[in-house]
Amino acid sequence: MDTMDAQCPWFGMASSAGGLSWREIADLQSGVISERDAIGTGLTRADIRAQLAAGTWRQPARGVLLTTAGPPTWAQRSWVAVLAGGPGAVLGGATAAALDGLAGHDDPVVTVLVPPERRYAPMAGATFRRTARLSPAEVHGTRLPPRTVPARSVIDMAEWSDDRDTARAVIVDAVSQGFVTIDALRRALAARGPITRRTLIGDTVDDLTRRTPRMLERLYRQIEISAALPAGRPLAADSPERPTGRLDVWYGSRRLLVRVGQPGSRRAARPTGRRILDIPTEQLWQAPREVAALVAAALHDHRPHDHPPHEGPPLDGKPLHEHHEAVGEEAVEGDQGVAERSGLP
Repeated sequence: MDTMDAQCPWFGMASSAGGLSWREIADLQSGVISERDAIGTGLTRADIRAQLAAGTWRQPARGVLLTTAGPPTWAQRSWVAVLAGGPGAVLGGATAAALDGLAGHDDPVVTVLVPPERRYAPMAGATFRRTARLSPAEVHGTRLPPRTVPARSVIDMAEWSDDRDTARAVIVDAVSQGFVTIDALRRALAARGPITRRTLIGDTVDDLTRRTPRMLERLYRQIEISAALPAGRPLAADSPERPTGRLDVWYGSRRLLVRVGQPGSRRAARPTGRRILDIPTEQLWQAPREVAALVAAALHDHRPHDHPPHEGPPLDGKPLHEHHEAVGEEAVEGDQGVAERSGLP
């Protein structure tokens, strides 16, 4: 048995699940079937040769049959490649990621992972990569075609990228799209074994960790405490572990919303009189004293009569200056939704 056969219980599922016919197997596999599975259903080699001679079937790769007419679809090409890879082969990298929904990183070449000792014939439009490290946890248990899970797919894409910038972009896009979590990437990187871009991938993941609402909230709270600012109410605009680079902090008595990260686009209406202080994500950890000065100035500018002025210590000896917008009924997407979810007036 090949190295990965025992790790891939789904392989051969179609031919062994209740004695399916060749048509049923082909339907499960976008019209593609291996010769082995076709013969396993009762067809003879003469039957197969007759179908090929009649032109109703084609043989795009050794041991693989295409039972439909017309140019092969991308799904069919994927099935052909993975079946050509033999027992234990799985789709990987950009091919697996595209099947699972990652956007913006499609690759016309189908990537297949095979056991390290596997022999295979070269195939146009497909790349076969040998791997000795592929645990059951790194392969989907039920999805077809058989393929690696998103975290392993993304790590491999980054490792195989043409340059470092592309490798970083794959990691950032995958996490920002919600395709993978940071924790899943860390586990996949630890399990991957020796790779040349381990440090680059690890550093990129660490940078993304700093951009989650949870981490931004911690940094912002430290700034509030160190500058003796009043405590605002953090309002995560997304999952606390997703690196959106966005955190909203609401100072209700001052009618001030401090927005760390990406500003919303202009669609929904803001409440009358509410003010927005936009702060770039990087500024939160690169210039915390400047952030404190901006927030203090904004709070001081619009304090109610029954609240004393902010008496915090001077910061950096610089005069406080405002970096916010006075807001009336202006359309901005995301602000109204935050107010509704969080009970803002």
